[in-house]
Amino acid sequence: MRNYSRLVTAFAAVAALASVAPALAQTEVHLVARVPFAFTVGNANLPSDTYNLSRMNGHREMIFLRGDRTGALVRVNEERLPRTDAEPSLVFHRYGDQYFLREIRWEDSARLDLPETKAERNAAERKSDRAAAKMESVIVTAARR
Repeated sequence: MRNYSRLVTAFAAVAALASVAPALAQTEVHLVARVPFAFTVGNANLPSDTYNLSRMNGHREMIFLRGDRTGALVRVNEERLPRTDAEPSLVFHRYGDQYFLREIRWEDSARLDLPETKAERNAAERKSDRAAAKMESVIVTAARR
């Protein structure tokens, strides 16, 4: 009986993985960016790494950030802009030594905005209490793939 339940569990795990694999295979990498500092995106704290960014098919408001060691799935709001020749890039807000991903300049005419998180609001409040220092924007360029 014990072997039977293990066999059923193993079969269920294989079936679950087989159903997830096609969904993951539908995404393709569009941008690659080397981020030289640890940062926060949504509720995830990510280390310095090279990140592959891709949009989820069927859910263009979702972005995968995948590094060698970790990653995150985030929701974005897309803004269409007049056509420019700007390079793809990631825009971070910096408060002291804390970085928060806030914008992805995806294509010539697309800007993907990430909402301000509670952690960023807290960092901004702590910073303003100290010396009225301003938030700085830090831009990391990305390459198309």
